[in-house]
Amino acid sequence: MTVTCILCEDSFVPTSIQAKKIRKHPHRIFLCPACHERVAKKAKESPHLIQVKPSLPHL
Repeated sequence: MTVTCILCEDSFVPTSIQAKKIRKHPHRIFLCPACHERVAKKAKESPHLIQVKPSLPHL
């Protein structure tokens, strides 16, 4: 099974777990490993993109 990345339009072979998810949910969007790493790196650099849950005070 080959999948096309939506960002760079390159074909890649998904891992076995990704392939199972694609078969179950074919309309979901998947990224190639290179694009996934690039997006994850930018998300970690931008603190306003990461949602942090407020901690509850200890009673």
